[in-house]
Amino acid sequence: MNALLRVHRDGGYSHIVWEEALDAGCLSAEDRSLASRLFYGVIERRLTLDYLIGSRSKTPLHRLHPAVREILRVGAYQLLYMDRIPSSAAVNEAVKLTRSMKQGHASGFVNAVLRGIGREGRAQLEQLPPGAEGDEIRYSCPRELIEFWRGAYGKATAAELAAHLNDQPDACIRVNILQTDLTRFCALLTEQGIAFTEEPGLPGCLRVEEPRRLREREAIPPGSYYPQDAASQWCCAALSPRQGERVADVCAAPGGKVLTCAQWMENSGALLAGDLYEQKCDIIRRRAAEYGVSILETGCRDASAPCPPEWEGAFDRVLCDGPCSGLGVIRRKPEIRYKPLDTLTELPPLQYRILSEAAKMVRPGGVLQYSTCTLNPAENEEIAVRFLAEHTQFSPRPLTGEGRSDFRRLFASADQEPSHQLTLMPHLHDCDGFYIASFVRREGR
Repeated sequence: MNALLRVHRDGGYSHIVWEEALDAGCLSAEDRSLASRLFYGVIERRLTLDYLIGSRSKTPLHRLHPAVREILRVGAYQLLYMDRIPSSAAVNEAVKLTRSMKQGHASGFVNAVLRGIGREGRAQLEQLPPGAEGDEIRYSCPRELIEFWRGAYGKATAAELAAHLNDQPDACIRVNILQTDLTRFCALLTEQGIAFTEEPGLPGCLRVEEPRRLREREAIPPGSYYPQDAASQWCCAALSPRQGERVADVCAAPGGKVLTCAQWMENSGALLAGDLYEQKCDIIRRRAAEYGVSILETGCRDASAPCPPEWEGAFDRVLCDGPCSGLGVIRRKPEIRYKPLDTLTELPPLQYRILSEAAKMVRPGGVLQYSTCTLNPAENEEIAVRFLAEHTQFSPRPLTGEGRSDFRRLFASADQEPSHQLTLMPHLHDCDGFYIASFVRREGR
């Protein structure tokens, strides 16, 4: 309840709020799992829950006390989406919460609304109309966002994106081959009874069914793996850094991509991780030491500021994975779906400045790669098109993986994209929504 209030009333970021809430509690692993599902489930399904609550409340939702509103949401979520919790228990606990939150005067109201949702809520949702109007409530996806994706990717893709917003993303890890062997690590998982599958064409990327068991098994060294979505690992594979090269990630925090790049480089060469905040650079350095990366340096600077002269033309490969709207990671950060779309317009100019300054760091013949974890053409394709038009010293670099990764499997389902660009869709590729564009600086330019 307190965590939800911090997100919905105070504007907190869900993942930060929830980490702090769990750290402050003393819950068993089972209760942590249940509480996490309630917390994220309520955020994911907020529009659906509010629709059902609003249809039974004479008082508009925005006029309800914030605590009462969250109590109703938590209770309604259990009634609709958690079959193992008896309806009577969900209602009774909600009524108890009104007293705990000093809202006991609303206990009768909460009881009546939730009992009505328990009796009729599912049937009410089944009667929603087709199309964007019904999908907004059915999938708890703002109609504005559905219409935006329709314009960007077409009606069918927009419907698929909305339908998959509330899916639980696979837990992907990256095996740290600097401290273990892939075959040995997979054998260890099997010995420990941890089910996994290997990502086709991406060695070292595993999808693990019960990731919490990794942390519980003392036999599995913590430095032998780290969580990283398949999309981010594909991004590193597209960059394809090589042994002995000079590689830079200009917006590196929290550092997962530089760790993976270090593996591609076999911990040989030079790897620069840049970020705006010194605190984040410290975190990246600590992570690098933990995972056995010895080639890392950090640089605390604003990536949109003029490139330092000593960095100009100094790198073989530069990764520019800058700030973005995050529309590709809504399954992990569900509150992003509720952001007003008019707030996104300030991002492309910043992204373009960062990419343009990063371009100065690339040597002739070197590679520049731009990526985001969003699904918005203004932050993706339009940036790539403008960059090539205004930076004639760069050419498109086809995403063939240079013989080291299989991007053709992904391009087979890509929607008529140029060979140097790739958009990963959650419903097609079982990963975060992600965009990659790759360029090469012409020799002698």
